[in-house]
Amino acid sequence: MRVSNLLPILMVGSIIIPAWGVPPGSGVTEPTVSLTIDAANPGAVISPLLFGHNLEHTRRGIWQGISAEMLANRKFAAVDGGLPMRWNTLAGSGVSVDDQATYAGKHSVRLDNTNASACGIFQQQEWLTFRKGTKYAFRIWTKSEANQTLRLQILDRAGFNFIFNADTIAKSGDWHLWSGEFESPFSVTGARFKIQLVTAGSVRIGAMSLMPADNIHGMRRDVVDLFKQLKPGCLRWPGGCFAEYYNWKDGLLPVDQRAPIGPGQWAGQFTDTDGYDNHEIGIDEFIALCRELKSAPQITTRFSEGSPEEAGSWVEYCNGSITTQWGKLRAARGHLQPYGVKYWYMGNELTGMSLLKGEGKTNPKILAGLCRPHIEAMKKADPSIEINVGLPGGKEWLDPLIAEAGGMLSQVQVGFYFGDATHEVAMSDVLKTPTQVILPQLKSLRKLLDNITPSGKHLGIAYYEWNVNWDRPEGDVLGGVFAAEMLNMFCREMESLDLAWANYFMPISEGSIKVNPTTCELQPDGQVFVLYSAHQGNRLLKPSAMTDMDLCASMAPDGKSVIATVINQSTKNERTLELSLTNFPGLTKASANLLIPMTLEAGGKFVQREEELAVTNGNKVVLALPPCGIARIRLEKKCDEERHQNQTDRTGAL
Repeated sequence: MRVSNLLPILMVGSIIIPAWGVPPGSGVTEPTVSLTIDAANPGAVISPLLFGHNLEHTRRGIWQGISAEMLANRKFAAVDGGLPMRWNTLAGSGVSVDDQATYAGKHSVRLDNTNASACGIFQQQEWLTFRKGTKYAFRIWTKSEANQTLRLQILDRAGFNFIFNADTIAKSGDWHLWSGEFESPFSVTGARFKIQLVTAGSVRIGAMSLMPADNIHGMRRDVVDLFKQLKPGCLRWPGGCFAEYYNWKDGLLPVDQRAPIGPGQWAGQFTDTDGYDNHEIGIDEFIALCRELKSAPQITTRFSEGSPEEAGSWVEYCNGSITTQWGKLRAARGHLQPYGVKYWYMGNELTGMSLLKGEGKTNPKILAGLCRPHIEAMKKADPSIEINVGLPGGKEWLDPLIAEAGGMLSQVQVGFYFGDATHEVAMSDVLKTPTQVILPQLKSLRKLLDNITPSGKHLGIAYYEWNVNWDRPEGDVLGGVFAAEMLNMFCREMESLDLAWANYFMPISEGSIKVNPTTCELQPDGQVFVLYSAHQGNRLLKPSAMTDMDLCASMAPDGKSVIATVINQSTKNERTLELSLTNFPGLTKASANLLIPMTLEAGGKFVQREEELAVTNGNKVVLALPPCGIARIRLEKKCDEERHQNQTDRTGAL
């Protein structure tokens, strides 16, 4: 279910903050904030699953995101006026869209050359950017009734200098693949990719691809490497609302042959890909990505237009032994060992962003009856998996579901957005929402679940999506501060809420990682995730009552260091934090990594800074934080090697 638009939409005030210090003109000296962390009796282990992410096939999450693909509309799904969108025709050439002889989906492009002159299509856009010395790989699928000569040319923006120029024979018969690699002789942005038939006759082109040769299962290596820095404890895929369109078995086809998915029903789904997703990532690629990231995979099944058999077979493909039908197929595809996907979403927002029709969307009892066979099929394939369902949080919806399938469920979904990219959100709302709005709602849900769940059964909470909004071209300080507040709250409250996990929506091109044609960079939300990842696997510590500072603390498993993440909740004034650590003998070293807002306006970014902190009285450090500044403080005991060296130095001095 979704909790949204709970706060008034306010314009963000113009607050310009220098690199260090209070906003100009404030003239206010704030008193020191004193907080204490007690290192005695560490609590629960902070689960990496609280630092999860969603990877959904929407907007620029895949193409112009994590996908290494450089061509747009490469399978010709989007057609306008009888011609493929994003593609241009050469002057005077016979180009048409064919819906009879197709390779991937509903369309291929037919080239008819009647006079052996230029006949072809070309594409020129910013994602066709090349780096000198980098190797690239291309694939072109063709079908011809007779042997014909095809020419591939990749040229600079002006169309004068060749990056690549080669001919091949498009053989007669069924679909044939022309593939190859080349090294770019120079760097260029906005290049031109041109394919043409140079002999008289006809050729169909079914799909084309161009990407850096060092891609990881079709994904950008640099984006994957940067994603690793966020340390996503779990990764949810393929959606979100996209899951309602997704038949997982289509992803078993070779990637070039997978039919594009779409058009989407909801605004904002495929705005950057002409209404379609090219299905670049299937189940095997997703698991490979999770293993690269060291993330626990989470899968959302299709509910509205899917079937119990479809959901159960997906679980069996991922987790079944080689003696099962789908486990045997997985093994035959080169994956002998089960994938071991433990966490499953049965559909997405069943009464909201789903394709469910009829009374099931409005009648709690009917919907519960529809859910049961899906859940049974999934549990039959693997009884050990954890399944959650997204419904409105009211008792009238949960009671029938628990009566029908409560014994097979592990969690109930809940999430939060302020709105979308068309609404601006004030920093004051960002600061108060996690603890004053979201936390009370979660506590109410926890109480409700405890009251209505049968004796001996406990349902956790799956915080399936959260962000300032779900359509952010770039991250900013507002989103970064919200992320910091949310992560602090999740860690502190995970045990009391039985919070199974929390998934940020979404890392690629919507707040955490900005992807450019040949580079990528961390955005403010991503910087916060990197900073806060140090809590993962640590044991929670309780701070003293907080005022004006939001803090979370944890101790490393070896007991030698303590991590504190802290946010100055003032939007106007710098504050000094005096932090004391009790019951932690041997504290001698302290440091801080800071994220300093340069402005609190929408679109503002952080400046990063590192500081060594002096330890006084054996347990105290002091740190100044600017308005809405964020810091990760590391407090460490002197290691055995240092103590030994100090003892040696003193002995030598004597």
